[in-house]
Amino acid sequence: MYRSVLAILLAYVELWLQTGMEIAMLPVSQGLHLRGALALLLALPVPSALSAGAALAQTKIITGMVAHGPPQWPQYIATELGWFQQDNIELDFVTAGGSGAQQLAAGALDICHSGYPDFARASLQGAPVKIIINDIVASPYAVFAKPAIKQIADLKGKLISIGGNNDITFIYIKPFLASAGLKTSDVDFIFAKAAGDRFSALVAGGVDATILNHPTYSKAVSLGFSNLGDTKPYAEDIPFTVWAANMPWAEKNRNALAAFARNYKRGVRWLYDAANKEQAIDILMKYARQARKDLEEAYDYQVTKLKLYGLDGDVSDKTYEKMAEGLAEIDFIKKPFPPKSAIFDGSFVQQATN
Repeated sequence: MYRSVLAILLAYVELWLQTGMEIAMLPVSQGLHLRGALALLLALPVPSALSAGAALAQTKIITGMVAHGPPQWPQYIATELGWFQQDNIELDFVTAGGSGAQQLAAGALDICHSGYPDFARASLQGAPVKIIINDIVASPYAVFAKPAIKQIADLKGKLISIGGNNDITFIYIKPFLASAGLKTSDVDFIFAKAAGDRFSALVAGGVDATILNHPTYSKAVSLGFSNLGDTKPYAEDIPFTVWAANMPWAEKNRNALAAFARNYKRGVRWLYDAANKEQAIDILMKYARQARKDLEEAYDYQVTKLKLYGLDGDVSDKTYEKMAEGLAEIDFIKKPFPPKSAIFDGSFVQQATN
């Protein structure tokens, strides 16, 4: 009913815009038809009209990420189970690689997922960007090397592929090397933002070692590369990835972004329920397009063993101190550290209650 009545009125509006013709100037049959449609629309119950309009309203969120994989697992779950659709949200996933923060600052992306230093740096340099969700709360990485390299100390003088000289992988590998008495100056670095690219370089023999997370982690194991150990024990409580938003967009779409945060939390709770393991892996396979065995191992490692996904999405004062120390490690800030509010807007996760 609403659509047919609105179609008539829209047709009249189009005619008016084209000709300037008033209802009174129309042929009698058309004029009566339009008058009747207008009267019928005005007679419709207001709540029904409002709900019909709400049903048509949808927010498409341009969603950037480095690459598809386990880090976006809660968002894939919320998409596939229809939770975003229920909240009139549609995620348009865009592979942004290493330039996500720049694209976010420019407004090409609405939100973006990456290591926290990328967005903290943009915020502190004056870009309209802030972290809104702290999702993976610790390192998911291990360092893999050519089979002849057996221990961390053997990395001296070797070429290592990491994400960048000022990103989260550098923050993680620095104390990892220090555990064997090595400084970052004792090795050579080459950079590739996506773990898949770093893994390919290792397989091709282009690098001696690299830092990997699942599913490339399990692939490296299966191919016989040396696992020199997880980085988490050397970098406790330093978050891995976060979601950030373009703040002008966020302020205009606050309810949609709060719904995004709410479904993130819901997705994490669902993911941690062991009864959902098989379905969760099915969902991730659709996006990550990796072997099921690799994703099963990713679930066992990241979800069951390490519980890497934060339940509340918040950045505590203690966590922020660790984040700030990490930024100091890459020589981006010095003490006294800027306030947490300089890089993090917690209002969206606080609004996202359910």
